[in-house]
Amino acid sequence: MSTLFFRNTRLTILAILVILLGGGGALMTLARQEDPTLVERFGTVVVFLPGADAERMEALVAQPLEAALMELPEVAQVDTISRAGVAQVVLDVQEDLSETEVDNAWTLIRQKVEQARSSFPPGASAPDVTRQYVGAATMIVSLTWTGEGDVPLPIMRRLALDLQDRFQRLNATELTQTFGMPTEEVRVVMDAQALSAAGLSFSQAAGAVLAADSKNPAGRLRTDGGTIGVEVEGEFTNISRIAEVPVLQREDGSSLRLGDVARIEKGLQEPPTRAAYENGHRSVLVAAYISPEQRVDIWSDGARKIVADFAVNMPPGLAAEIVFDQSVYTNGRLTGLAENLLMSALIVFLVLFFLMGWRSAIVVGLAMPLTVGLVLILFNVFGHPLHQMSVTGLVISLGLLIDNAIVVADDVDQWRAKGYGRLESIQKSLKQLSGPLAASTLTTVLAFAPIAMLPGAAGEFIGMIGLSVIYSITASFLISITIVPALAGWFDRTRSWEKGEVRRTRRWWRDGVSIDFISDGYRGTIEAVLRFPPLGIFIGLAPAIVGLVLTSTLPQQFFPPTERDQFQVVLNLPNEADIADAEEVTRRATEFILETEGVKSVTWVLGEPSPRVYYNIINNTQGVEGFASGWVQLDSAERTHEIVDDVQRRVRQEFPSARFLALPFEQGPPADAPIELILRGPDLETLNRLGNELRTILSETPGVTYTVGSLQLGAPTLRLNADEAAAALAGSRLADLATNLNTELEGIRAGSILEGTEELPVRIIGSDSRRQSLSDLQSKTIGAMPGATGTPISALGAMELTPKTATISRRDGLRTNQILAYLDPYTLPAPTLAQFQERLAVSGFVLPAEYDMLIGGEAENSGEAVGNLAGVGIPLMLVMAGAITLVFNSFRMMLLIVATGVISVFYAFFGVWLFNLPFGFNAIVGSLGLFGIAINSSIVVLSLLKADEDAMADDVIAQREVVMDATRHIIATTLTTMGGFVPILLTGDTFWMPLAAGIAGGVGGSALIGLYFTPAVFRIMTMKPIRRLFGYRPPPRPQPAE
Repeated sequence: MSTLFFRNTRLTILAILVILLGGGGALMTLARQEDPTLVERFGTVVVFLPGADAERMEALVAQPLEAALMELPEVAQVDTISRAGVAQVVLDVQEDLSETEVDNAWTLIRQKVEQARSSFPPGASAPDVTRQYVGAATMIVSLTWTGEGDVPLPIMRRLALDLQDRFQRLNATELTQTFGMPTEEVRVVMDAQALSAAGLSFSQAAGAVLAADSKNPAGRLRTDGGTIGVEVEGEFTNISRIAEVPVLQREDGSSLRLGDVARIEKGLQEPPTRAAYENGHRSVLVAAYISPEQRVDIWSDGARKIVADFAVNMPPGLAAEIVFDQSVYTNGRLTGLAENLLMSALIVFLVLFFLMGWRSAIVVGLAMPLTVGLVLILFNVFGHPLHQMSVTGLVISLGLLIDNAIVVADDVDQWRAKGYGRLESIQKSLKQLSGPLAASTLTTVLAFAPIAMLPGAAGEFIGMIGLSVIYSITASFLISITIVPALAGWFDRTRSWEKGEVRRTRRWWRDGVSIDFISDGYRGTIEAVLRFPPLGIFIGLAPAIVGLVLTSTLPQQFFPPTERDQFQVVLNLPNEADIADAEEVTRRATEFILETEGVKSVTWVLGEPSPRVYYNIINNTQGVEGFASGWVQLDSAERTHEIVDDVQRRVRQEFPSARFLALPFEQGPPADAPIELILRGPDLETLNRLGNELRTILSETPGVTYTVGSLQLGAPTLRLNADEAAAALAGSRLADLATNLNTELEGIRAGSILEGTEELPVRIIGSDSRRQSLSDLQSKTIGAMPGATGTPISALGAMELTPKTATISRRDGLRTNQILAYLDPYTLPAPTLAQFQERLAVSGFVLPAEYDMLIGGEAENSGEAVGNLAGVGIPLMLVMAGAITLVFNSFRMMLLIVATGVISVFYAFFGVWLFNLPFGFNAIVGSLGLFGIAINSSIVVLSLLKADEDAMADDVIAQREVVMDATRHIIATTLTTMGGFVPILLTGDTFWMPLAAGIAGGVGGSALIGLYFTPAVFRIMTMKPIRRLFGYRPPPRPQPAE
């Protein structure tokens, strides 16, 4: 069976063709995207209650929602934010749930939210449950007004809806959204004097309008002939219908119509609550998202054609422009990785050529496309897309996937050199190497399995690296024991010598480079190590100890910023700011940002989160008019670092009262801020005081630009100290008084009009002239009777300006004050957090009883990811140790091999230090994967030593020659593995360099360990005095037959 492929030429050719054609076909059909698709574990629930302050929103809405959701074991964390008129719940689903289980969890969440809704006060809106899409938009189009005169917002709204519909009809579109979209509504502007003359209040008129919109079903009539639905005619269909609503029925049978006391008009909501700007011009953004596991390049071609056709019919002054196209980044990312793959393949082939000769280089080199083809077939079978993680996994595994082929080809060559025929050489080679190669493949698979099995967002992001390596190593093993031996035999047709004959002259291009004096010197060092084993142990351990010591000097960073021709901008104004203030600040900022050399465009969205142009951007800010976010597009990524630093410095100078962030996009799971401290306790005043103390210490820490607390007190509020008796005498209770004032000042929804598939709300509100000053408020009247003027508000009591709680935050049932600290761009959070903790320790800061503090941000994400990795990795490491024990049937050998893996990890630390890189999650991932790679050299050396009877009998010369025979393929596998990482190291990609430097350094160290440390320890194990000490007696050697 082991020589089947060598004996059956047609079978081998057929297998090669199937793999290459299948891999090529898979490459053409596999889905392509820039980043992995993350499971939607995050989401929000938003409830509006106009007129309610933050404390009422907390008590009446946030707490019931929170209590209901915390009953679900599938929910990991519940954060609530209560502001005036709005409560927002932010949910995290457990990380150990599968995608299907997460879907089921969201079904349960919606059920719990619906149950909690029954306890909401009257006037609360229906809860809006949003499952946060995690990932970047595939395409964003800006509809921008560049003409003169007033902005035609109604036309822009219609065009945006049209473009949104076109995107939605495009095949493979999953989601479309609009940003900065003006809200259209039917406004019923009440005449306060006419209402007062009729003896009506605003809330009474609103109630009459709401009761007239008969959209509710009226039941079903069940007859012998079947069931018939019943409904009441009279729903709102147009403005005329609304104007006919009777708001007062007189005794004489006449009625007062709404049109008699109000002006009814259809238009845009004023003042607006959201807007978008492109390079300072008013715009509406339309974003489209492709379905997962689709080819983004094909979808984008269709989307660009839609935009081109749409732009042809745009009115004068309006332009439709693609401001973000993910396919550009996807193609660039995959093209760069493909170039790295080809460069790695070239480096590997050259190494093989010089070390093993052209025949072996071709044999082993052919294993690369065959293995990659088989991996692509596996990608296609299991539905894995091509993105930066899966392709990078291939780049990482390129040097690894030919290790087995190198060992097999070199061993077949050595058997041939001893005079055996081709068939016999293949049989002997596979018989000797199948077990060790299977063991080394299994250990490598187990080493990368924790990466593939890592739960949560970090696992979903980098897991495909581990899976790609596992596929590659497994495919490499299968090809190395089937096709590679056959190719090695076919390419070796010139050696016809018999045993005992002198081998022909060695040629470097045929047999590989060999310099005699270097070989002799190396042979001498191996013999010296075997005769004095402590020397070999020192050679293996000394650099590793240095690497371990140097690790303590490395800065820590969970995930680095990405190198991208974009950066994000985020603006937060004080609580009292409105959208007009945000428009003014963003306009000024846009002007000087556009003046910066290298800036192409600036995109802003005000009053709501901007569309995502990077996969891990999650912003849950809703209903805050002083909030704006967006991104800046640059000519290239070369000056991103410089421009971000310059913009951040300038905005801090220009807008000292605002929190204005210019930040690079970063890899890894999303975080609210680089440094996050969560204070928990019962009292708001105490939480606020403690938070202010922490913010003071943080603001004095070098590198910190802004600090903010989620708990915000002192929001200015006008309070009417109304005399309850006077109000009752005027014909109004205090609750009715508040409702009437809220209706006139803010408006209240009272029904809707359906226009096609769009629902336009009907809003009752007072006229603008009565909502602009304190005197307007004081002059309002209540309790009017028909023909009377009513009682002015000023007669009920004095008004005073008082501070009020603006924002209340909670986490898992406890009140919190979330302190966020933002840093200068590209500043490492870990050292800054360490400096803050040092300052905190000497500041005298003490937490009272019932209060505690948690550390979140990058530190929390890093801790969770490393903890998850350890939770999966430790059991698999134990399985790996068990597999090694079974292969060698020796606990001592297992301990030796595990020790070589641990020592190699310290070499990886040395590699990270050598390139002056931060020590982060990727370096840890690389070290974990390295463990399975680095022990392969030791496994091969120990297997050959155990197979040699003289070596087992403590024959130093025999041991030396076994190590010499293993040296060529160990050096070859080491150099090819390291060569596979050279393109990554040359590109200087800050994300991948810690992983590449760590693995390359560890693999280089593993050769030193395998050739010096492992033989030295083996010699100690096989020394006759030591073996006798443990009671070992060598079996009698077989006597030759007479």
